[in-house]
Amino acid sequence: MSVLSHSNGTTIAGSEEPRALRIAAFFTMTVGAFYPLLFLGVGFLFLQLTGNFPIPDLSTRAGLAYAGLFPTATTIGSLADGFSHVVFFVTFVAVFAVLRSRWPVQATLIVVGAAWQMVVGFTKALTSVYIATSLGALYLAAPLSGRGAFLPVGAVAQGLRQGLQDMDTYGVVAVWLMITLLPAATGMPRLVRWLGVVMAVAILQPWWDFGFPLALLLAALWAILLGLWLKRQAVTSSATPVSTAVATPS
Repeated sequence: MSVLSHSNGTTIAGSEEPRALRIAAFFTMTVGAFYPLLFLGVGFLFLQLTGNFPIPDLSTRAGLAYAGLFPTATTIGSLADGFSHVVFFVTFVAVFAVLRSRWPVQATLIVVGAAWQMVVGFTKALTSVYIATSLGALYLAAPLSGRGAFLPVGAVAQGLRQGLQDMDTYGVVAVWLMITLLPAATGMPRLVRWLGVVMAVAILQPWWDFGFPLALLLAALWAILLGLWLKRQAVTSSATPVSTAVATPS
């Protein structure tokens, strides 16, 4: 008589990943949830201190002057915007790690979108810092009669930034919607799904001054709920599978 052992434990993530998932879950529930609120808070603080949000519109005289007068605020605003995509990347990769064994297609699409939005978002941040502060300084150094010559250059710079802004936004929205459309068997909470749809609509609608803050506020709640889901997956994957001995004739 021989004895064969098999496991009846079922998990989504691999058993070697629980510690990394716990870290990612904690990161999502803390940094991922707090960062959108911090970004909004810092933005409104600079609005009160400098009279403008720290990401100036370079196609206008006021935007060029702001970038020249407040290069530190402009740098902080642009880099803070870019770092938000790094925060999203960590969370999205954690979701990929959970899904890749049972839902490889969805997992691959999510990680591709995650990489896309991070690369484009950080490219936008770095180029904006160098272009905005340089143009602003040159604009202020020019005589009043010659400052108008910088407006076409500023319009090109603003167009480049807006193009990259749209590209990274579409990447984030695509991943939100892919998470929303995950199979029910993943156990993804219904509220996470609905919040993903609402955030996507809010950030894409034309009233940016209303939709963007709303999307960031909802993103904080979304991150907490998603982090709790990731934590549950970490606990499940770290549980010791129950082994059952099955006797068979020799």
